[in-house]
Amino acid sequence: MIRLLYFAILRERLGKQEEMLEFSGSIGELRKLLIEREPHLADVLKVCLFAVNQEYVGEDFVLKGGETVAVIPPVSGG
Repeated sequence: MIRLLYFAILRERLGKQEEMLEFSGSIGELRKLLIEREPHLADVLKVCLFAVNQEYVGEDFVLKGGETVAVIPPVSGG
């Protein structure tokens, strides 16, 4: 089980700040799963950064369970 935290536009569009998810695998696999679950957010999810336990990680980082995963969309300035 992992804890997913959503920020900015993801939190707004999903209508939730966090959720628990039964998942083990790589960040790349998690990204694919999230895109399959929320295809209307694919454009955002494809460019999100992921942080595990407050440290940025790459696509090949493997989640084993018990981690907190932040899904961070790109920030636009203005």
